[in-house]
Amino acid sequence: MPISLRAAALRTALERAIDGSVHLLVLDGRTRVHAAAPDPEEKSAWDEILPALSSADFWGSCDTTGGPEIWAEIHEG
Repeated sequence: MPISLRAAALRTALERAIDGSVHLLVLDGRTRVHAAAPDPEEKSAWDEILPALSSADFWGSCDTTGGPEIWAEIHEG
């Protein structure tokens, strides 16, 4: 299933900011991205991550996979 330009832009921005892979899930009219969070001391990465996350409808962080992750969700339609 193709993703929206908005979701693609979010994914690209996060990939650049963390210099790593971002996981993508498309389900029921929404796109969710998640990735490992960078170290809290990496200010330059967070300076890019926070504006990218704020472009999403919902975003946050969790620590349920053995390490901190960031996530964002875009609702289509």
